[in-house]
Amino acid sequence: MKKVYESIARFGQEWEGDVCLALGMFDGVHRGHQAVLDLVVQNADQCQGAAAALTFPVHPAAFLRPGKEPSLLMSPSRKAEQLIQSGMSAVILQPFDQELAEVEAVDFLPFLKARIPNLQAICVGKNFRFGKNRSGDSESLASYGEKDGLRVCVADSLIFEDITISSSRIREALASAKMQKVKKMLGRNYTVLGTVQKGKALGGKIGFPTLNLPWSPEAQPPLGVYAGRVQELNSGQVLPAVANYGLRPTIEEDASEPILEVHCLESPNSSIWQAGATLSMSLDIFLRSERKFLGVEELKDQIRKDCEQAKNYLATSRD
Repeated sequence: MKKVYESIARFGQEWEGDVCLALGMFDGVHRGHQAVLDLVVQNADQCQGAAAALTFPVHPAAFLRPGKEPSLLMSPSRKAEQLIQSGMSAVILQPFDQELAEVEAVDFLPFLKARIPNLQAICVGKNFRFGKNRSGDSESLASYGEKDGLRVCVADSLIFEDITISSSRIREALASAKMQKVKKMLGRNYTVLGTVQKGKALGGKIGFPTLNLPWSPEAQPPLGVYAGRVQELNSGQVLPAVANYGLRPTIEEDASEPILEVHCLESPNSSIWQAGATLSMSLDIFLRSERKFLGVEELKDQIRKDCEQAKNYLATSRD
């Protein structure tokens, strides 16, 4: 049974059987992270144990350097879900606290072993850092592993456009709406997951009904119009769609929080596409920035162009 734990100690108390552990922040669970996760699955298979991931719900920088932590690509729950989909039998969302901050690099593996007695192997990325003041690296971790009787495996970094794939690079690409670069580094489409909220039916009044998804990510893409595919998770039905992420300045002057409005380019064949439905929407390509139009008619003309551009793109693109 796959499970998410809120601490290393709770995991060690409840989990039975040998464990191989992937360590990292895993924000975005991108292709570089997947190399580490694949490695821990291989090790777990060899020792007939379980593959688990130890990560943090909040970036350690929020504790060590408050106010200077990076915006995260995904929520803790989405990250745990993605880690499980990537082959983990368990995910540990361990808060980074003073106790962890004070663990010396040389004491790090004994610290883990004391809390997870059945720990057999550790897998990390090449740029992994650990211990007080981030004094340990992947090479020293491997050396400590030999002394402490733990197998340590280090995954090579993955390269995209001659530079190592990293969460920070994905954040930069996302902030610039370079969605194809985001996809290539993630290894999958960038998607929004949410529950449809009943809106004011403003889209329907101008001929373009929308499904409204409240969405407030830490790392935000630019406000504007995107083309992608929307899926109703209960039925599995997938439809081409165009989505506006923004404040709707032409028809609503007092909006304070952006919302994702999804307009299906084909008619849904089920009544479940309504308020309360759980949807995922991929943001495959950025079409244009959001702006305020002179009036509703100008807005409608632009939406027609957006829909046509989205249809042309999606007709020739792969999922």
